Amino acid sequence: MPLPSSFYLGVYGDNTEKPDGTPETGSFRVPITTVTAANYTAVQTALNDLQGALNAITIGDLQRTVTESSIFNTANPIPSTNPLAQRENKYLLRYHDSINGQKFRVSIPTADLSVHMTNSEFIDLASGAGANLKTFFEAVVVSPNDASHPVVLDSAQFVGRNS
Repeated sequence: MPLPSSFYLGVYGDNTEKPDGTPETGSFRVPITTVTAANYTAVQTALNDLQGALNAITIGDLQRTVTESSIFNTANPIPSTNPLAQRENKYLLRYHDSINGQKFRVSIPTADLSVHMTNSEFIDLASGAGANLKTFFEAVVVSPNDASHPVVLDSAQFVGRNS
């Protein structure tokens, strides 16, 4: 069972400004399909799709992304202009290894609370931004314990926490 060797990291700036003028940040990290010279373009396309889906459920400003072979940093990190962009507002994504059923989770900071379903903490993964998130997440994220195992996104739930 090969452990993942490629990962995708995203950093979001929230609305809180530190004394040096930069924003407070929150981040996430998920294992992805192993990046090789042969699949680099396909993996980057899949990651761009995933990032677009994540941007659709968050309101912070994307500050940085990192993959095994590619790094994005914004030139001038500034606080998000949206006062509701707070790193403590997160979407907890629960997913599982589609081969052995092992469960995992990752928290995505600066959740856009207008995306979850009315009278619920969950995003509808069957339509709209939730369906896009599910599609693009499953296209590139792999099991943290075995890079050859695809995953299934089970839920996206709003949680408030500083983690």
